[in-house]
Amino acid sequence: MNHPATLLRIDFRPLFTLSVAVLGLVAILPAAPAYAFEGRAFGDVTVEPGEVEGEVFTVFGDVTVDGPVSGDVRSAFGDVYVNEPVEGSVNTGFGDITVRAPVAGEVDAGFGDVDVYSHVDGNVDVEHGDVYLGRDAHVAGDLEFGNGEFEGNENAVAGDIDTGNMDFDGPSGRDILGFVGWIFTSALFVACSVLAAVLAPRPLSAAARRAEEAPGRALLFGLASVPAVVVLSVVFVVSVVGAPLLLLLAPAYLALVFFGALVAAFFVGSRVVMATGRYRSGNALAAVVGALILAALPLIPWVGKLLLYALALLGTGGAILALLSRRRPLTTHPSYEAYVRDRAGG
Repeated sequence: MNHPATLLRIDFRPLFTLSVAVLGLVAILPAAPAYAFEGRAFGDVTVEPGEVEGEVFTVFGDVTVDGPVSGDVRSAFGDVYVNEPVEGSVNTGFGDITVRAPVAGEVDAGFGDVDVYSHVDGNVDVEHGDVYLGRDAHVAGDLEFGNGEFEGNENAVAGDIDTGNMDFDGPSGRDILGFVGWIFTSALFVACSVLAAVLAPRPLSAAARRAEEAPGRALLFGLASVPAVVVLSVVFVVSVVGAPLLLLLAPAYLALVFFGALVAAFFVGSRVVMATGRYRSGNALAAVVGALILAALPLIPWVGKLLLYALALLGTGGAILALLSRRRPLTTHPSYEAYVRDRAGG
């Protein structure tokens, strides 16, 4: 089977997901039932031969499936070894996946390699890692992987093979839908950035200033927020009164990261606008320019998504620093003319 790479494939999902860590860690926590967390938040999990599990999940640790599983198999930080049939999907945020027995659902890895030696009924999706298909492998769905390498039996894939930003199968309806989806998502992101610049200029400007004043510290705070949310989620899970708070934590953190992306767009746009000497055009223009730049990042092969995630976490860190700052809030509407005068020392 020959799959010529002929058409640009646009992936617009990072504009909404923003962080693989958020998707791999926060989004899957509320989905797992309570019993799956008991005694499995930390450490390795093994389904022994002869046992039948409904669902297997761990936050920090590896998962070894030596007995059949009727549900999903998930690990946030750890490898997954499938040696017996799994009727659900197999997912890991940061870890490798080895499939040596049939999987009825999908196989999804955020940061890690995937080796398949058996039958997978769903798709195989690898964001950042290599893919290997053995001689006996068969993927009934599509194979998608980002900045990694593909080795093995290409004919084992019944669906499409997508790598990076290129579609192996050439022109298709999905490519058109992807392009339309990118346009729609970019327009929505630009609209949110403008609304934030117009309706909430003070917190947006304060967070952007913190990100500019201490970019290293802001990025560190943004990166540290991911494991902090994981630890809080585990604490809420093991506590009796924490389960309702867990349902609020995930959307609250996703909202914070999305606001961080808006801060990043405002920050990047402000630098571009000021470099061109058009700062008098106001906050809205800076928000539009920055949002368009961030929206275009997923179009860059290999590093585009990582840049988007890094900028979003930079803005998230800037927002956290602004919240922790003891400085008095601005008493007037911030403008770029005042911003430039402030930076120039009056």
